[in-house]
Amino acid sequence: MSALTNENSLLIEFLSEELPPINLVDNIGCAFSQAVYAQLNGFVSATSQLRTFIAPRRFGCVIEGISFEQASQQMLRKGPALATGLKDGQATPALLGFAKSCGCEWQDLQQRDDGYFYFAATIQGKSLDSVIENVINTALKKIHIAKAMRWGNSDYQFVRPVHNLIVMFNQQVLNCSAMGLTANDTTLGHRFMSHAPIKIAHAADYLSQIYTEGKVVAEFNARRDVIEQQLNARAADLGLQISVMPGLLDEVCALVEWPEVLVGEFDEKFLAVPQECLILSMAKNQKYFALVDAAGKLSNKFLFVANLISKNSQVIIEGNQKVLTARLADAEFFYEFDKRTPLKDFTTKMASVVYHNKLGSQLERVQRLQQIAQAIAPLLDVDANLAFTSAYLLKADLASEMVGEFPELQGTMGKYYALASGETAEIANAIEQHYYPRFSGDELPNSALATVMSLADKLESLVGIWGIGLIPTGDKDPYALRRAALGIVRILLEYKLDLEQLLVASFSAFMGKNLAPDTVCGVYEFIKQRLANYFISVENYSAKVVNAVLMQDKIDFAQVVNVCQAFSLWASADANQALFEANKRIENILKKNSAELDASVVLSSNLFNAYEIELFAAVNKINPASSVQVYLEQLSELADPLTKFFANVMVMDEDLVVRKNRLKLLAEIYAKFNIYGKISELA
Repeated sequence: MSALTNENSLLIEFLSEELPPINLVDNIGCAFSQAVYAQLNGFVSATSQLRTFIAPRRFGCVIEGISFEQASQQMLRKGPALATGLKDGQATPALLGFAKSCGCEWQDLQQRDDGYFYFAATIQGKSLDSVIENVINTALKKIHIAKAMRWGNSDYQFVRPVHNLIVMFNQQVLNCSAMGLTANDTTLGHRFMSHAPIKIAHAADYLSQIYTEGKVVAEFNARRDVIEQQLNARAADLGLQISVMPGLLDEVCALVEWPEVLVGEFDEKFLAVPQECLILSMAKNQKYFALVDAAGKLSNKFLFVANLISKNSQVIIEGNQKVLTARLADAEFFYEFDKRTPLKDFTTKMASVVYHNKLGSQLERVQRLQQIAQAIAPLLDVDANLAFTSAYLLKADLASEMVGEFPELQGTMGKYYALASGETAEIANAIEQHYYPRFSGDELPNSALATVMSLADKLESLVGIWGIGLIPTGDKDPYALRRAALGIVRILLEYKLDLEQLLVASFSAFMGKNLAPDTVCGVYEFIKQRLANYFISVENYSAKVVNAVLMQDKIDFAQVVNVCQAFSLWASADANQALFEANKRIENILKKNSAELDASVVLSSNLFNAYEIELFAAVNKINPASSVQVYLEQLSELADPLTKFFANVMVMDEDLVVRKNRLKLLAEIYAKFNIYGKISELA
């Protein structure tokens, strides 16, 4: 951990009690340091560097390449016009008011050649020590704290008690205070591996000094790299691989200041429990890293991260093994206890479990799932009776002890309990995968039956929750309806199913629940929004193309991807831009003159002039039944006759009959334009 090289550096460090590990970096570390940096305009430059550090007992930043004096700035403020400011050589109230606001006499203002008065002044730059206290206290307010606490006799609030503050410019302690603490140049290192106070010699030396003397790897990413390297090295020594648990590495990194990875093991008898239970128990309860072999089979060895280097690491290992044994014994008990009950009996118990007071019990929910699954099954060539039976077992594991302890295992435990109850592998697999896809980029269900179950589950949730008015707003989506909608989108794109048909079937399963009458329409539009987001953020189509394609009232999932691809290529061609503008022009003309286009107007070719004849002939060549690619090529052929038409034909002719006929012609062209999407969105 080398010292920073720039001689002008600013150090800010808060020393605290152990900070909560969840979102430590974003909520505290980055929020504070970036807020500090953003306020130091004039002190920092394009070559300055911000180094954020965040550890369990400290947070702050080091800024390299910072000036102590802020650069002076020239201010030029524009005032009233010369003609307005002076009347007969005397200052007008407007000019006097402007001069007063600038803090000067009007004679001190500049009269420039552009005909205006100006106030010019040099704003002297401030010194760092004069602003740093306000900068720090303002930055502290940028930290989002869900639950704050007070400590001692002070009224200051923070997520944990704060005990010390360092603010240094190079070797100088800056005179400031925050949270009742006065800045100094001394800090503490690791709670157990460093005992004496550490006097920071220079702001640029902080990271290296706290590392060598304090035994603290202060920067989060550096500490994370150390942990990751040690984990991989220990796993390789054992010939095993780490079972990746999302977020675990970052959480562990937020818990330690001096990481040391150790190897432990547990009794092999616990391997009889489904490995998902053991892996989750290790990660969730103990923050341990499970190890698997090349085939993905769980080993009885595991890795954990200690927060110090001990002279007798075996004591630490044995202590952790003892705690883990108790945790795994609980998991073993839950598993064996649950297996005594046939899976279908768990579903029966759900009659007394409320799903939602407006939607009934979990058993009623299961019955709706059965009805929806039966409706979907024929669309994917799945036996309706098989779908009905499988749907009855989908939510059974929610009543189990294991899922009660580890909700993350819902579906997974249903699979194991289904197999233990004698159900087929196909049904067991469908129970597990009915939650798929669980997140963006997750795999889809791998069988037709599992796909039916997945669709039924997501449709039931979305239609039911939406229908009782619990529509997602802003970033609030407690029932994960956006995730359900995205899962539906991905399945429909894969299997090319009719969304409206599925929603109507799902809505009918809620008879007697008084869902809002516009539920089907509302959910349809909601899913269209998810489809638009998916096309833009995942498939990287432009917003213009997506808006054009999805402007249709009904989305054909059988060809919407093909239409987007074709529109994307077509819209990127420069030669088509004039066509898009012409279509937009037609749209505006028709909007302004809609009153003249009633149903009685019949297009008559007898009223056409030469330009209209040419345009009408080109329009008649367009065949909507052809492929979308051919259709768009045919539309492109309209560019030349449309250009000639608008250049030589007066649409709003004085003759009412001719005018209506031309409007009718434009209406037919507009209809041909917008068969696969709204072309005006591409303009």
